[in-house]
Amino acid sequence: MNAFTESSQFTISAPEAAGMPAQDEAVRTRLFDQFNAFWLNAIHEGAPYDMIGTMSVTAAIYGLLAKHGPETTAGFLDGLAADIRSGMFTIPRPN
Repeated sequence: MNAFTESSQFTISAPEAAGMPAQDEAVRTRLFDQFNAFWLNAIHEGAPYDMIGTMSVTAAIYGLLAKHGPETTAGFLDGLAADIRSGMFTIPRPN
């Protein structure tokens, strides 16, 4: 599946069991695949990881602000900052 996959080709296994409506999970799956395809295409075109990451984070913040407002978004980002500082997102680097 990639950014050009027809929506009729999506299959999802029991999203209601996970507490999500089927349509929400289908959209989430499609968007995740499109986002990954965007990253791969940008990397193949020579965009540096940090630039792609910065743009992705900025877009996410604008989306959160639009949906949840500044206080909820700031609270989420405070929690995220604590997770980052604690090493939750640390990826071991090869020597």
